[in-house]
Amino acid sequence: MAKRIIDSLNRVIKWILIFLFFIMVIAVFLQVLFRFVLDQPLAWTEELARYLLIWIAFLGTGYAMSVKAHPSIELLFEKASISVKKVLIVVSTGLMIFFFWNIVVNSIEFIQRSMTQTSPVLHVPMGLVYTVIPISSVLFVINLLYIVISEWGKEASH
Repeated sequence: MAKRIIDSLNRVIKWILIFLFFIMVIAVFLQVLFRFVLDQPLAWTEELARYLLIWIAFLGTGYAMSVKAHPSIELLFEKASISVKKVLIVVSTGLMIFFFWNIVVNSIEFIQRSMTQTSPVLHVPMGLVYTVIPISSVLFVINLLYIVISEWGKEASH
């Protein structure tokens, strides 16, 4: 049940990322076209592309966790005994959850303060741009916990 929900969530995030990237490519293409071909640069395309890149980068980190695409140093981990590996997994997972919990708590306060500030060209509340921070952090933790629990189950069966 949990696997289906998390897989569905990650599929939705994947399609959101694809859509955001597609829109960003169009915005950058229009910027290049208008700046260099028509000699009439569009101000909004640069700002839109910047904010889309922020959303892609943050959501991408949460999604990358689901496919285990984050770099890691496994030299010591691979040489450790099963009991040491389990301790390392628990400690590292606990530290990551603590880190992302702090990000979520502090970013919510930051977003609330930023809602009155608007972007220069698009006039979008900056808090909307920053909402990706807690969203991606929660997504990262969900995928982290799912992977750790499923890997723990695989280790226990060996």
